[in-house]
Amino acid sequence: MKQEWIEDFLALAEFGTFSRAALERNVTQPAFSRRIRLLEEWLGATLVDRGRQPVQLTAVAQRHVPEFRALLHDLAQLRMRMQEESRGSVHLIVSTQHSLTITHLPALLRLIGQESERHIEFEVLSENRDECVASFMRGRADLLLCLEEEDDPLLSIMPKTPRLQLGIEKIVPVTAPDMQNQHKSGLEDQKRLRVLSFPADSYMGRIMSAPMSRIMRTYNVEVVHESVFLAGVKEMVKAGLGMAWLPWSLAASDVREGKLVDLSSEFPVLNMRFSIYCHSQGQHQDVIRDIYALLKKSWTGAVLQEGMAPPYGGEDAPDFRQE
Repeated sequence: MKQEWIEDFLALAEFGTFSRAALERNVTQPAFSRRIRLLEEWLGATLVDRGRQPVQLTAVAQRHVPEFRALLHDLAQLRMRMQEESRGSVHLIVSTQHSLTITHLPALLRLIGQESERHIEFEVLSENRDECVASFMRGRADLLLCLEEEDDPLLSIMPKTPRLQLGIEKIVPVTAPDMQNQHKSGLEDQKRLRVLSFPADSYMGRIMSAPMSRIMRTYNVEVVHESVFLAGVKEMVKAGLGMAWLPWSLAASDVREGKLVDLSSEFPVLNMRFSIYCHSQGQHQDVIRDIYALLKKSWTGAVLQEGMAPPYGGEDAPDFRQE
């Protein structure tokens, strides 16, 4: 079996016709059809119902599309890891939230690159918080950098996973300078309070639900926009579309430059943790153990952004040995 056969099959599953899939794969349709038949012969199973127009995948083929995708991903990862080992380097995947990719991750990777004796190449999966946690738990990532609440369920569902709290992140209310007086007027006169918010089923939506409920009992709140992309929300706040709650590390530079105004004296502030989780088993557990020890020793106030707490001392380094 050839890898290109799997790629052909997945193209057919995605685009639905031999002609479109062949075009996307940059081969002629007869050659594409021939490779699909070779895959069917190798598997000993029919993948395409050619008696129907347009052609459709058989039921057994449809059921196994996710496994073909996983197989292709695993083959690519295996090839990459073997190439890196031959070069003496290590490839690690970090799963993290969009906002942390902008704020805290660069300093963390810079520290590892400067202090580690190994040559480590990082691949970053920048996703919504729920998605990046799921990627880590499914084994698609070696490290997880994420925000946490004090009673975060992650602490209970991954009790044996090595974890290091790196600091405190404040979620602060901000607005554009020319909107500040309007918000204060809204507080005094019960006028409409324009808020850029987050979808209720998102992580930010969940952590903001309690404070927003309290605010809505007191003020006339108008939610003018919802988004999970905090950097985009920040730009809309700066454009004067409304106020929003953002991580201080994301908003701090704009507050200092006068592009945003901190409303913490008038609205609730949330104190969050940001922590890193490390897989204790796997091919590179020795490298991950070294990274954990390095961060525990070296993550100091010098690399933390303004408003962050000192690194978490925690207990002794966890056991990274195979169980």
